[in-house]
Amino acid sequence: MQKKALFLALACATGPALATDTPAALPANADEWVNYLSDFTRNADVLVDPKKFMAALSQVTEPGFAVAAVNALFDPKSYARSMSSATDPKAYGNYARLADPGVAGMWMMTLTDPQFFNAVVYTLTDPGKLMRWVSLPMDPKVTAAAMSLMNPNTLVQKTATVASPQVANALTAPLNPNLYGAWMGTMTAPQTYGPTWGNFMQTPYGLMPIPLPYPGMAVTK
Repeated sequence: MQKKALFLALACATGPALATDTPAALPANADEWVNYLSDFTRNADVLVDPKKFMAALSQVTEPGFAVAAVNALFDPKSYARSMSSATDPKAYGNYARLADPGVAGMWMMTLTDPQFFNAVVYTLTDPGKLMRWVSLPMDPKVTAAAMSLMNPNTLVQKTATVASPQVANALTAPLNPNLYGAWMGTMTAPQTYGPTWGNFMQTPYGLMPIPLPYPGMAVTK
């Protein structure tokens, strides 16, 4: 009950999320958390929203997350998926949101809340979690992961996966010229840097971006 009370107090104290944030369910298990945190188009959510940061901190300190992370580390498909997200133009916008003044204000309010530090300390010193770490070597999932790495068939399958189209697409993505145009469009869009800057640039008092070509501009071929 104490842990639930701390997280409830944190959720009430940290205030609402940014206006552009859309309600989305957090990952439900360790495997989903590994995919979520290795996705460079979404993982900055835990840096933008203090509530999601606490949820991520609670999960990454669990021994089950460590087992899932090791399994993903030796999975070529997981690596290809993460690499593809890193070259996606959305990855820039994912981290550019940290430039929004609203994010800094939210974190300043959170860091002055004692309940936040109470929740962090309890998450890191939870006796039940420490016992789960102590008993980790006896976890059947750890044994299964170790036996899988020693299985020759598993190594053959992982080697063959490197030649899969998914991995090939991830490796050749930087060779696509359209990718750089999409990156430039994302970098120059005011909305990329959060709702504060996006709304300011759209007001009559802000710097209105001039479309190219603008009306009346002669376009030479």
